[in-house]
Amino acid sequence: MGHGEPPSSPGDAGHHRHATFSGMGVSGVGPNRGDPGMTHDAAFWFHCFSAIARRPHLWFTALRQIARAVPTRWWTRPPFAPIPDPTYIRFRLETAYGSHSMPRADDVVRYLEWCRAAA
Repeated sequence: MGHGEPPSSPGDAGHHRHATFSGMGVSGVGPNRGDPGMTHDAAFWFHCFSAIARRPHLWFTALRQIARAVPTRWWTRPPFAPIPDPTYIRFRLETAYGSHSMPRADDVVRYLEWCRAAA
């Protein structure tokens, strides 16, 4: 540690703010990110889409929230599509509902209405 540098704390050892985890065997990170079995089935997403399609006032909000969930530089890694990382979606759903609960489409609508009101 040189002059003018703040002392490091024990939690700072080896910490790199923008560390890259690809190739390090970290699940859900890097080119093989996500686990298809971790996200909800197609019926859940169909019900969400249907509920939002019936509410034009939420269309822009839904697109904005999807865009925020899309990984940066998505075009550089498979599946080369601007889709949210399944691991991130699973994390958000599990922290909100637990690992064994299933959200409903009206929960998604309420969330989007909250986002719209907060914007």
